[in-house]
Amino acid sequence: MFSNLSNKLSKIINNISNKSLLSKYNIDDSIEKIRVTLLESDVSLLVVDDIISRIKNKIKQNSNISFTNGEQFIHVIHQELVNTIKNNTKVSLVSKSKSILLIGAPGSGKTTSTIKIAKLMQNIGKKVLVTSIDIYRPAAFNQLELLSKLAKVDYLLLDNYSDTIDIVKQALNHYKLNNYDILLIDTAGKIYNHNYIENIKMVHNSLELNEIMLVVDVTIGQDITNLAKNISNHLLVNSIMITKMDSDAKGGTILSLKHIINSSIKFIGTGEKINEIELFNPNKIINRILGTVDTLSLSNISHSHLNSNNNKINNNFNLSDFLKQLKKINRISGINGILNKIPGINNLFDNIKHGINNIDTKFLIKTEAIINSMTNLERNNPSIIKSSHKKRISKGSGVSIQDINILLKQFFLVQKTMKKVKNNNFLKILNNMNKLVTKKFYKR
Repeated sequence: MFSNLSNKLSKIINNISNKSLLSKYNIDDSIEKIRVTLLESDVSLLVVDDIISRIKNKIKQNSNISFTNGEQFIHVIHQELVNTIKNNTKVSLVSKSKSILLIGAPGSGKTTSTIKIAKLMQNIGKKVLVTSIDIYRPAAFNQLELLSKLAKVDYLLLDNYSDTIDIVKQALNHYKLNNYDILLIDTAGKIYNHNYIENIKMVHNSLELNEIMLVVDVTIGQDITNLAKNISNHLLVNSIMITKMDSDAKGGTILSLKHIINSSIKFIGTGEKINEIELFNPNKIINRILGTVDTLSLSNISHSHLNSNNNKINNNFNLSDFLKQLKKINRISGINGILNKIPGINNLFDNIKHGINNIDTKFLIKTEAIINSMTNLERNNPSIIKSSHKKRISKGSGVSIQDINILLKQFFLVQKTMKKVKNNNFLKILNNMNKLVTKKFYKR
């Protein structure tokens, strides 16, 4: 979602990171560009001024930054952006709260978020119960019940109740009698309605629920400021979940949100599927915004998926290994899933960005067909593949000889790269992936 903001900030960062000596002009010019970029990306003026002020103060505190390389300056920017959204306490997957009331504007994704959190907690061994007090929307109960069944999460549907407080009382009763660990309560999207807010406050206070979680749709842009102010004036919000992080929203609203509501951002929704939820990590978010590589995520992917003990990439890298690695990448979440972990990827992969959505299907299918039509000797020693071999492989795989030539050319490029890379450094391999897939290959 941060593509626009990230691309602009990446250019500023790259321009200054290449300078071995900084001047006051370099720094002031970069700070002003960052200020303008943040304002254009839906960060509120108050928040932008606060961030810029802190960056300037930090530079004044360390006058050496004015005379040394750009890396120190970038570190200051990174740290102050992290400080803007970081939580006061460490966020843990194991919730200390026993009962959580989820509130949010209409369409923010409360019901889906309720199920996502429930499933996440259930996956770590917690016994979870969900229910709803949205008595205003006819389909609300049915929606939560349907999603609960799909996620295999326990759902409490009540036939008889007098009001929202009565529903919560009965839910708490059921929760205690059946030894549940966590109760998640979905609510109506009426947070701009004063009477409903007062009702939520009454439910929370009278029944001593542990936590109010605000679910925020990041795509609402500058309206997030009004929403946050309205909520914070009436309710004590304990935590926040940000939804639709997979959208093409500008993304700066996240920086504004944390500034207005001094509550922990606990979760982010990264897609529509039930398992597309993550613990909030401020460093990871800022890495994406600034266009710096999330090396930890890539390292984890590299070691746990791509370089397993059974199939470690080495100097004897052959076509069978090549196919296995492509399949592993595809299983992780597709080639795009990995490439998207590298901010500014569009700038790095200009020659394939228009067709990158086709890589997973067409590229993998053709590659597998070609390699499966080879003999073991050919797979292990691709250099022996001559014209006669290609004719047989073409007939067996149903692709043209030209496709085989392209694949072999790409394989030899990767093989050459592998020999140069020490310790199977995946980042260096990715830097050469812009040559791995040509538009000519996957469009055929």
